[in-house]
Amino acid sequence: MSPWIGVLRLWSLTASTVPVTAGAALAAYEGSFSWPLLLLCLLSGWLLQVAANLLNTYGDHRSGVDTAHRPPTAPQLVNGALRPRSVLRAGLTVLALGAAAGLAAVALSDVHLLLFAAAGVAGAGFYTTGLRLKYAGLGLPLVMVVMGILMVMASHFAQARALSPAAVWVSLPVACLVGAILHGNDLRDVVGDRHAGILTSSLLIGPRGARWLFVTLHTLPYLLLARCVTARQLPLWTLLPLLAFPLSVAVARDCLRGETRSLEVRSAGIHFVFGVLLTLGLILAHVF
Repeated sequence: MSPWIGVLRLWSLTASTVPVTAGAALAAYEGSFSWPLLLLCLLSGWLLQVAANLLNTYGDHRSGVDTAHRPPTAPQLVNGALRPRSVLRAGLTVLALGAAAGLAAVALSDVHLLLFAAAGVAGAGFYTTGLRLKYAGLGLPLVMVVMGILMVMASHFAQARALSPAAVWVSLPVACLVGAILHGNDLRDVVGDRHAGILTSSLLIGPRGARWLFVTLHTLPYLLLARCVTARQLPLWTLLPLLAFPLSVAVARDCLRGETRSLEVRSAGIHFVFGVLLTLGLILAHVF
């Protein structure tokens, strides 16, 4: 198998699929939808996430986060299967392709969509390269804003060509759960990250605070949806993601018990299930 398969981390693309489809589904519920725009937004989101994956692999290797003593998720640079410069070039190339897909969406939609596209490119580019925001303890808020709030709002704006309070409410639960994926990773890698001399949310707030932050990220999405439906800011069908709540309860309980090895993977699965149910709920609200 080519070492590039692992370093691209294609299995992680549900993280960018969920916010794009949820934003488009909300626009469809409100009466605006275009398949070409959905496909362009998905393509741009996927490419930007792949670029971030590549640049993250490069950045973690260069910063000493990934070493032979601490096998990383993508070990291709640690074991010598790929050269750092090759991964960096690939990351920058995919980043440019993601920007191009975003520009195509802008051409079909509204020029103000360019602001969302620029934010996405900057987030992917500066995560572990350039400004290297991840290593300054800003990884969690950056991921929540870019892959949660902005991705949902960008997808919705591309379709509706207008900002909507409902898009903000839809984006917040998605932001919490995508944040839980990264925070689960930080909880697992806290010893290695401390040794490498970088800052993460887990190191900044300490073990107890980090565990309760993880619990909060898995609790808030359901409370937010219940609040929005009660206030009639979102349709009743958007309560469908509450079916995923037992999964969040289980992973939060294990986190409080000190289990950290599976938090990232399980959070990714919950984020995907929640996103599918949220998108389905918005589609059903549109139909009925």
